[in-house]
Amino acid sequence: MFARATVAGEDTRSVMENPALQLDVLITAPGRSPVSIETEFMPARTVEGDALSRLGKTARRDGKTIEAAIAVRYPERLRDDDVDISAGLRESRFSYAVFTQEGPVNNLRAVRFPESGWLEGDAGDLANLARLVSVPQRAVNQAAENLEAGINMAATVLGGLDVTRGQINIDIADVLGMENVEQTRRMASAIVANAMVFHERIVGMHPDARIKTLDAIAGPGAANPKGDLLESWRQILVINYHPIFDIARRIVECLPAEPAARLIRILGESGNYVNATGIDNAHDLTGRVFQRLISDRKYLATFYTRPSSATLLAQLAVAKLERADWSDTQAIAELRIADFACGTGALLSATYAQIASRHARTGGNPRGLHSALLEDVLIGCDVMPSAVHITAATLAGIEPDMPYERAHLYTMPYGRQLNGEVRIGSLEFLAGDAVTTNTLESGAPSQVENDDKEFSEEIIAVIPDDSLDLVIMNPPFTRAGSDWEGAHRVEDYVKQFRGLSTTLDTQKEMSERLKGLAKGTMYHGYAGIASAFVALADRKLKQGGVLALVLPISAAAGVSWQALRQLIGRSYTEIEVLSITSNGGGISFSADTSIAECLIIAKRSGYNTAETTGSFASLERRPRDLVQGSLLAQAISELREPRSIDDGPYGGTPIVIGEQSAGEVMQLPVTEQGHAWGTVRLQDGSVAQTAHALLSSQLWLPGLADSLELSVTPLSRIADRGWYHINIAGSTGPFTKHPPSPTATDPALWNHDAKRETRLICQPDVRLLVKPGMETRAHEARQTAGRTHLTLDFRFNSQPLGAAFTTTPSLGGRAWPNVNFDDSRFDYAFTLWINSTLGLLSFWWHSNRQQSGRGTTTISAIESLPVLDFRTLTDSQLATAERIFEEFRDKELMPAYLADADPNRDLLDRRVVMDLLGFDEDTYRAVRRLAQKWCAEPSVHGGKARPRDARPIPDSSPPP
Repeated sequence: MFARATVAGEDTRSVMENPALQLDVLITAPGRSPVSIETEFMPARTVEGDALSRLGKTARRDGKTIEAAIAVRYPERLRDDDVDISAGLRESRFSYAVFTQEGPVNNLRAVRFPESGWLEGDAGDLANLARLVSVPQRAVNQAAENLEAGINMAATVLGGLDVTRGQINIDIADVLGMENVEQTRRMASAIVANAMVFHERIVGMHPDARIKTLDAIAGPGAANPKGDLLESWRQILVINYHPIFDIARRIVECLPAEPAARLIRILGESGNYVNATGIDNAHDLTGRVFQRLISDRKYLATFYTRPSSATLLAQLAVAKLERADWSDTQAIAELRIADFACGTGALLSATYAQIASRHARTGGNPRGLHSALLEDVLIGCDVMPSAVHITAATLAGIEPDMPYERAHLYTMPYGRQLNGEVRIGSLEFLAGDAVTTNTLESGAPSQVENDDKEFSEEIIAVIPDDSLDLVIMNPPFTRAGSDWEGAHRVEDYVKQFRGLSTTLDTQKEMSERLKGLAKGTMYHGYAGIASAFVALADRKLKQGGVLALVLPISAAAGVSWQALRQLIGRSYTEIEVLSITSNGGGISFSADTSIAECLIIAKRSGYNTAETTGSFASLERRPRDLVQGSLLAQAISELREPRSIDDGPYGGTPIVIGEQSAGEVMQLPVTEQGHAWGTVRLQDGSVAQTAHALLSSQLWLPGLADSLELSVTPLSRIADRGWYHINIAGSTGPFTKHPPSPTATDPALWNHDAKRETRLICQPDVRLLVKPGMETRAHEARQTAGRTHLTLDFRFNSQPLGAAFTTTPSLGGRAWPNVNFDDSRFDYAFTLWINSTLGLLSFWWHSNRQQSGRGTTTISAIESLPVLDFRTLTDSQLATAERIFEEFRDKELMPAYLADADPNRDLLDRRVVMDLLGFDEDTYRAVRRLAQKWCAEPSVHGGKARPRDARPIPDSSPPP
């Protein structure tokens, strides 16, 4: 079942409220809530009511409230007298549903999962579900709030020292490798609090150590809290637990006795509260709190992986370790699993849980794995010693009474070192197998040098290339370059290395070191530092090893991420990519970010000689809890041969949990050429299938039996793009920008303004003036001016236009680069095409849908934008395009997300589909059906409410 669980069956006197009540099964375990399981043979008409009635009862065994109850339906065939019930239960699949309580204590409500229908699985699946729902959510939430409050109070104590004893906080900041700021004081307090919580949990587990309780150390009658605490921690450090207590000890040693006593008493009270709840540290409690306190993660772009997301990713990843014998402790100990950006250890903790669960399902005892997992299997690296501290505490806290000799948890060297050189954290492993790190800031065990336990200063962390079975990571997302504030570039830092108080000179040197170490890999500055972490993971994985990543959704479509897609297509198989469709928010697997993310899981296979296929899952919403994360992984894993994007506009294969839809899965070829993976964030896969068919010059619309021929080509084959805006009016450009003028020699359409972009024709918004001495360069730029402009940043839910037309040839700016054709008649056809439903679909498919309601691209990426091949149009068709343009030049268009409700967009579709392209009425109606589907995509509307009168236009008769 799970560690230290006790299972009682058909026992009365199980609950305090009703001693006569007999529960079919009651599972209790330290640190967890009791779980009741009620069973009946099919048709099991009363089992749900029985399960519901158990919620809120108090288990007599441990005095805790039953927060979850599972209703199980046995197969009818097990009723037969001649059936061996024990064997039948082991071999059968059951149907079941789980009931939990949610809401405030004074207004709890029962929630069924799934909402309708039943889950299915075997005895192992049922045991895993019981383990997941035994997490006492209310206690965890309350403990987190209390612990956070105590940490903030303790940080206030430290803050008060700045007035009269400023050097103390400087010393504490030095211990953490940070500046003396409020965040540093919160982090220091969190580290001490976490150590005190863990301290109390191991009191009495080691008889040879003189470890006092927190009450004895921090209670009202304690005379010397600092001395007693440090002496207890010295005893603990002799046992081990270095990653948890060593850095906390050094923080406390910086404090004078009186403020140390205040801080210890505050945090001791919080620690006692947490421990009194009975929950254990396996629930990532301190990790959740810790992430709320780290504001510097904005610069490091290290976002906390939600436990439910970590469960989903880890379960899918560990399932690919096919060669592992989960029954063999020694075989498990030979696995090597790393997270090179471990943060507070959410992914390593989830991976631990998956391995332990698989071992338990084979009859093994997960407690017996603990020392092997910490000593041999799991490797965690991070640049923040405080984060490594939390990782160590979380992993060790899963079985706090099980000692271990060492842990491969390292604080990696970052920034300027004592010898004057710079280091770039885990990415130093790109330089070779070994990296020197500081013992006192690492999770590795210190080496005893003499009797008074002085520790050596350095340790060598060794991770050979081609050695890891699994790399699981949520790497930082920061990109190269500087930020912008308004129209001005900020030059005072290098974003990738701004964190942890590095100076500008150090940041620049770190950036150069990264370029040197990552040369020849898939690293790309505009993809960001995450791409370097992927290159590192690929280098360290063995053949057959598994890659499991949380990455920004731009990895699926961004030009700068093409090398990643090439790598996956060339060297990996069993590819799975998960994204979240959602409405508005909730599109990330991490906390504290609104950027859409994807999960990528794949197995390293060497060089693929044939095209491989990836399975792309679009989830309706991110998993809410551990149960949903696990069941989503199970449902995805059990799908067989989902629909392909080449199958025509019929959508993907549904992901169903019970009777609930959880999303769709669709297969897509993953090529060595690194083509974009458009099948992410899809609510209706038929929209993607239509967009994909267009790439092959096939117009295959939902509802039509057959595809039609429609010549489509990459934009670069029929047009030239204009200059990049920086080269026009940037620091090296020949122009300066000024307010617009109707008589401007060099007008430009530069910025977006949705209010003035409601018609096909837009007026230039900038007048460009030539810089002295750059007249020749200005003349070169002037030759690229034209009438058609394509957006790079299309806010579908507020902007109407994908392409704009200027009656005067104009240069293109930051939002509206030029698109220039040899034949000026193409200008009209291009503007009509991009703003029709088929053009909107093509832009959306080609764009990076990282933010809700918005599609972005780059000036280089527009070259591969699929557009109608205007060269195939006859002179008559081109003349028709100009007539249609003149008809529409003064018509107002609604924002693109209302294309299905916009009468003018409807008319534009009719004109383009029937009058220009020559298709029939059925095709036009199918395009309008496509418009409804596209407008319903969350990545298009972004959760924005539609105006009440903006209803899809029903089929209409031809206009006059």
